[in-house]
Amino acid sequence: MNKYNLRFKDQELEKKYQIHKVKDIQFPTLTYITLGGTPLILINAISKVINLDYTDALINGIFLIYMLIQYVVLRKNEFFRVNYCNLALVITNFASLYYEISPQQSDYYNGYIMGSNQMLIHTLLMFACNLEIGVFSNLVLTVVRVILANEYSQSMSIQQYLQTIIMPCSFIIVQYQIEKQFRDSYLLSLKDNTWEILIPLLLRKPFFIFAFNQEINMYQAIMSNQNSFFNSDSPLSTFLFQSKVKKKSLEAYLVKKSNHKGKFNKFPCLFNQQVNLEYQLKKLQVSVIGCKFERIIYAVIIDSEDPLLRESKIKFNQSLQQCKDILNAQILQINKVLTLHLSQTYSSLIRNLRISLYEIYYKQIDNKKIQLVKMKKLLLKCQKIFETPTNKIKIDCQENARFATIKPTLIIFLFEILKLVDNNQQVFLLVNQNITTTLFIYGLKNLPTSVLFQQSQQVLVERTINTAQYFSFEFMKSPQTTFNYENQIKQESIV
Repeated sequence: MNKYNLRFKDQELEKKYQIHKVKDIQFPTLTYITLGGTPLILINAISKVINLDYTDALINGIFLIYMLIQYVVLRKNEFFRVNYCNLALVITNFASLYYEISPQQSDYYNGYIMGSNQMLIHTLLMFACNLEIGVFSNLVLTVVRVILANEYSQSMSIQQYLQTIIMPCSFIIVQYQIEKQFRDSYLLSLKDNTWEILIPLLLRKPFFIFAFNQEINMYQAIMSNQNSFFNSDSPLSTFLFQSKVKKKSLEAYLVKKSNHKGKFNKFPCLFNQQVNLEYQLKKLQVSVIGCKFERIIYAVIIDSEDPLLRESKIKFNQSLQQCKDILNAQILQINKVLTLHLSQTYSSLIRNLRISLYEIYYKQIDNKKIQLVKMKKLLLKCQKIFETPTNKIKIDCQENARFATIKPTLIIFLFEILKLVDNNQQVFLLVNQNITTTLFIYGLKNLPTSVLFQQSQQVLVERTINTAQYFSFEFMKSPQTTFNYENQIKQESIV
């Protein structure tokens, strides 16, 4: 972050922080000021009317109406709340200066209490604002107080002048430190959330990170990667109480280690050991870790599984791959028969079946390999698959047009587009290859909205242009990332 204004250098991170501050600090502060100030301003306005001071009563009424309208607008409209809440706090802060300027207090202690309360309001609003606005408000309020003191007092002592300079500067330092702590705290929580996402991805072994919740008197998982290892509705409790370490449950072992005063006791880490245990007739080697912060947080990582179970998983994966190979071979063989049949007699049902089989085939292929693709050859193949007697697909592509990409993903991308070609429709595909390869599609009404198309587009396409005449896709020189269609389906089912 910038050391002067404390703004994050990442604009997206700064935007998220501002939204967070509006939600947790600025708008709640404005709510307290509005709801708390409304009855006070209303009572003040009524007392002014009773005392026939209609000017002050009118000013109080205008200020009250403004505060209520401001609050309602910000509460109802999220855009205004996020972008103008800071400005609303500043305006409210400066508007409240009226209550310092207008009254002439003859009673010293009455004026003392009023000034103290008014100062608390200013302080609350300045802390809620962004740092630059808070510092600006502090300086403006200081200047106004000095002007008022010179106006209504015969003279100010040197001590008062020094205090007027030193105290606002000290207050600015406090503002700076508090804002820095707010931002550090937000950044820390963001990093913590990021690690919660990254740890299960980085650590492929089954693990639990958990703590004991005294309110409900049971262990609760903070983070886990069960990896289909635990076959139970409550895997954490089952594993803790059914696992045996030297004929004692793993839960009893953890409690004993937590109460033991060892060499780690002076540090956050209470213990870090590897133990051998038995779980459902399987012998496992497990790392157990205990760290104490506000409470004890445990981590259990399964380092090695039962050899028989590991061997069965390897055999299962090998069998699964063999099934995929057989399935792909059968799909290609069936498609040859369907192609021969279509060349003799056209049938839309057989055509759609052929397209579906091709999709299944290309989804099974490893889509992480980057290879050189001849665009004209690929487009001609797609033309033969999708063209019918009632629609036409024309292609304009140079013979030497080729680029490196993930071929199965590119085929799925083209399939999703060409499936939208209707009867009696003519589509024109143009490939322009200069520095990059760009595909132009004329005659298509809309782009696909399927998840497969969006994911393929994200992997392959650098830039998409939509116009009334055509759609264009500029392909990346090298695909940015890859994804697995089976995993994508699993993630969607979880969500």
